[in-house]
Amino acid sequence: MKDSMIRVKFCGIRRKEDVEAVNRLQPDFAGFVFAKSKRQVTAEQAAELRGRLHQEIRTVAVLVNHPVEQAAQLANSGVADLLQLHGDEDREYIARLKTLTDAKIIKAIRLQGNEADRLLLREAEQADFYLFDTFVTNTYGGTGKTFSLTLLKGVSVDKPFFLAGGLDAENVSGIVKKVIADKSLSPFFYGVDVSGGIETGGYKDVIKMEAFIKVMRR
Repeated sequence: MKDSMIRVKFCGIRRKEDVEAVNRLQPDFAGFVFAKSKRQVTAEQAAELRGRLHQEIRTVAVLVNHPVEQAAQLANSGVADLLQLHGDEDREYIARLKTLTDAKIIKAIRLQGNEADRLLLREAEQADFYLFDTFVTNTYGGTGKTFSLTLLKGVSVDKPFFLAGGLDAENVSGIVKKVIADKSLSPFFYGVDVSGGIETGGYKDVIKMEAFIKVMRR
């Protein structure tokens, strides 16, 4: 990777107001959550929101153990430019998905700092990107728990990755600087993924979204 710009993904877009803010602030990616959560949208809702987004903003479908054919259809129909797998999807699932769509695949890996991390990385080796997130028992993500960079120590990263987990305008600069300073990680550091950190009361907060973008665009 030669491009040093760190991309920004605003995840959990679900209202027209969210789209208006995204269009004005211009993050690189907008994420639609299809898994069960307070941010969940249907394929029809996502298609309608996609139609309101500026075309240069790439969309990401966030999926948890989604039927593989339905996942591919979200990309092939134009709703999502990328597919983010946030569940227990293994190498067989990813291989099958790649036969059904040309969309790039992000595989979320919830690091624990043990041997399980290496197994998860092996299962995700066919993905195009990793997304490193915080592990919380019995949940697949979106917890708002801050990611600990110590979990990346000893992890062999060999492809572009996003960083997620409790990011907000107050802490993202320091976290980004630490990752960039790590010579083993910085060549692959591709983007940051934020959702709860740009919300108030469970809904996207334009002021927090703007503050996050300002920090990242410095």
